[in-house]
Amino acid sequence: MSDHEPIRLPDMHFEGPNLDLPPAPEGLAYEDYEDWRADALLAANGVDTTEPGLVDALHTKENVVLAAAARASGHHHVEATKESLREVASGPDDYAGVEAAFALARLGEEDGRSLLRRALERPLGPYLSPVLAAGHLGRLGDPSGFPVVREGLGSDLLAVKMLACKQLAVFLPHEGDALPDGSAVDARAQLERALEDPDLASEARAQLPLA
Repeated sequence: MSDHEPIRLPDMHFEGPNLDLPPAPEGLAYEDYEDWRADALLAANGVDTTEPGLVDALHTKENVVLAAAARASGHHHVEATKESLREVASGPDDYAGVEAAFALARLGEEDGRSLLRRALERPLGPYLSPVLAAGHLGRLGDPSGFPVVREGLGSDLLAVKMLACKQLAVFLPHEGDALPDGSAVDARAQLERALEDPDLASEARAQLPLA
């Protein structure tokens, strides 16, 4: 082979998950959107939300489909997924792990809440999961993760900011509640600030009817 002959590499093909979802049903409540999206994502990737379908998905799927399977397990109260959820919660995918912890909590398992609180300690930026964990704790009646949401709203990373903004609706019922850091939940003020941020305004407006 001459020094000038180009090196030819074999073609590589990667098939990722299908993220082409149908429009959300008209009238779907804001707080129900993520449960609907998890089900729609599973359907788009050939996973049904029966017990066998979710148990199999928790062992065979990855990334966003794994996270969706974990969330759906809690949403549909599939008791048979508990041990699989614990495996996901302790696995390498921190985002799916937080969804698995939330599912465990929805299934009445106290270790789900403990796993969510532990996720709050991860650094924002390298991880998105602390913001998600804060929102899930809020859904379970525990607003202690709100400082993580507040921090996320000030991030330079759009993905962190957007995910933090999505959690604000969860904390509106906790407005004024005392927090471990000595501050109080100020979800309405944060929502008003988000309305002034071009990156977040649309997401914030969607939550206004709940404020």
